[in-house]
Amino acid sequence: MRRAIRFALALLPCLVLVVTAGAASTPSASASSYPPIPAGPIILGVSTSLTGAAAAYGGPTVASFDNVTLKAFDAEHPNGIDGHQVKIQIYNDDSTVTGAVQAAEQMVSDHVAGVATLTTNPQGVAEQVDVLNKAHVPIVSTLTGSQYANTKAYPYAFSPASSVQQEGTAAGKWIAKEGFTRIATMTDTVEQDQDALTQITDGIKKYAPKAKVVKAVTVPVDSTDDTVAVTTMKQADPQLTIIYIGIGFGPVWQAMQTQGWSPTILASAGAWYDGFTAMGSLVDNAYAPYVDCASSASQTFTAEQEQLFAGYSAATDAFSINYLTFVASDSIPVELLAYAIGKEHTLDPVAIKKAIEGIHNQSFLGIDYNFSPTNHYGLSGQYAAAICKMGPPYAGGVGKVPVRSNG
Repeated sequence: MRRAIRFALALLPCLVLVVTAGAASTPSASASSYPPIPAGPIILGVSTSLTGAAAAYGGPTVASFDNVTLKAFDAEHPNGIDGHQVKIQIYNDDSTVTGAVQAAEQMVSDHVAGVATLTTNPQGVAEQVDVLNKAHVPIVSTLTGSQYANTKAYPYAFSPASSVQQEGTAAGKWIAKEGFTRIATMTDTVEQDQDALTQITDGIKKYAPKAKVVKAVTVPVDSTDDTVAVTTMKQADPQLTIIYIGIGFGPVWQAMQTQGWSPTILASAGAWYDGFTAMGSLVDNAYAPYVDCASSASQTFTAEQEQLFAGYSAATDAFSINYLTFVASDSIPVELLAYAIGKEHTLDPVAIKKAIEGIHNQSFLGIDYNFSPTNHYGLSGQYAAAICKMGPPYAGGVGKVPVRSNG
């Protein structure tokens, strides 16, 4: 999953995988009032870093889309979309904001039918969205900024995951059920981390009015020693600590362990992918607002999902937690765009937008979506935003799917 606050999720697999069934089928051809699909392949854009500071993510991303996502899609849709082959075009964003803008501008110039993945550079995401949205290029990619929920301002931006507002609501309701009244928070100086934390505190105000933030601390984005911040939170004697930083979770867990403090933790999902092993026993009482979580450790999954779990796990040496997220962040955007293009048999962005907004209670690779003109975060059903346990037991065997908290 390529949320900008979850950099390590861009480390994706490189495995040839065949999926036999499970995606919503492309509608049969019929008359359309929109321009027909031009001759040649249908191109979907993917932005990733092939050079620069985040170049380590680029290779695996390319391998993932070429050898897993696209081949699985081709196996499920041997005739492509209305007889047109689907092609994934990789654009190098150079790990910089400038590079991200240039990649988006090149996508516009190349007339891509849609964008399946935006840059992992958090500062570059907003710039890319602005370029693509202005050019009416449909986007189906993880979007973490609260501003993207405004469908009037961002009519062509869709997400296969939840919005930070939806996660904030889930957190507020969970905190009310758990009965927490004293809360300490930690965030860094990254705007989107502060934004996500704000959505949680807003959720607390609405759904858990008895809960109060008794201490709020901010650490530098590159902090390597969080002793003072952790000490300050500990002295406030909170019942719950909310940790929302982009990277650098390891120093937080180290400071807690050094001080012999094992609080109940609500952390951003980035904690699974940055310093997770450093949590040690802290994980036993740690939770995260997240998506694509199981209802129980014994939950079963579809054959298609299990195949993808096994493939992603093998390709990444079982590095990740929650391979269902890999399905949602890579395969689902391609499936949604393909469905929308096939529904009206056109690459017209207005038609694609309308078709995605018309997806109501439909399943793609076992994950349910319910979009509308006012809701472009259509993830619904059992895999929608929830509070999930960070530690094991996980569901899905090698899928390592976290389980929802019953709180």
